[in-house]
Amino acid sequence: MRILLIAALILLGTGLAGCARFPELDAAVTEQAKQAERPRLSDNRIVLEPADTLVIDAVTQAEMAARSAAMAARAEAAAAPVVPPEEAAALLDRAAALRAESARVAPEG
Repeated sequence: MRILLIAALILLGTGLAGCARFPELDAAVTEQAKQAERPRLSDNRIVLEPADTLVIDAVTQAEMAARSAAMAARAEAAAAPVVPPEEAAALLDRAAALRAESARVAPEG
């Protein structure tokens, strides 16, 4: 129920913000801009059609392949563990010892 109330308040706040007036923004638009013609929309079928010919030359293709290999190497290096396994094991052992000590000093119940 609380989540629905929060969601309703967020939607209400968003709706009210959408109705707000911004005189500074309205004043920034000149009369000339208000009277200007709307831009013509062009046919986008040309853009959506697949390219018939390869427009990347051999040099660009080699550069792109080199960049791709460099990024793959960086991704592989970033995927390596941050904490070495020996240090991680030592940290886990210390955490277990601290849990045992806290249970001995302040038992639950």
